[in-house]
Amino acid sequence: MMQKRKIILASKSPRRKKLLEQIGLEFEICQSNFDEDSVILADPIELAKFLALKKAEAVAKNYDDAIIIGADTFTILENKFIGKPKDKDEARIILKNFSGREHKVITGLAIIDTASGQVIKETGQAVIKFRNLDEREIEDYIATGEPLDAAGAYNMNDHGAALVESISGDYYTVVGLPLSKLYVELRKLGAI
Repeated sequence: MMQKRKIILASKSPRRKKLLEQIGLEFEICQSNFDEDSVILADPIELAKFLALKKAEAVAKNYDDAIIIGADTFTILENKFIGKPKDKDEARIILKNFSGREHKVITGLAIIDTASGQVIKETGQAVIKFRNLDEREIEDYIATGEPLDAAGAYNMNDHGAALVESISGDYYTVVGLPLSKLYVELRKLGAI
C-alpha cells in the first residue's frame, strides 16, 4: 500500500496497533492523555464519537501535518455503559452479567487531518451473544489477565473469543477499530 501521509494512532491499545499493522499502515503511536471518565453523555453513539474525537484532539495539537486516529470502545448491557473493569471483582461481575446474554459493542472513530483541519467522526457497532459460562470458566478467563485491559472485560482477539456464541455486525468494532470505515476515510483524505 502506498502511504502518502504521516499517520498517528492516539491510543496505547495493542489491539488497535495490531489492526493498523494488519492493513499495512505505517504509523506512530502517541497516547492521548484525555480523561474520558470526566465525560457524561446519555447517547452511546454520540459518547463514542465524542470520546474518540477528544482523544484525537489531545494528540493533534502536537502535529502540523499528520492524520490523527482516535478511538473509544465500550459495551452496553441493559442501557448501561460498561468500559474496562477496574479490578478482577468488577471483571467477574461483568462476565457473569454477560453470560448467556446479548450486549452491544460500540467503537467511536475520529480522524483529524491536522494540515486541513478536516475532522471525520464515525462509529461501528456489533451485537455479541455470550455462551452460558460457568464459574470455573469465568475464573480461568480472569486468571489470563485479559479482562482488565478490555472494554466489557473480554478480548475477542484472544482467549475471550471462546466466550462468544455469536456476533452480528462489525467484528473489528469489537476488537477496537471499525477498520473498513477507517480505511475508506483514509483513502478519501488521500492519506493512502
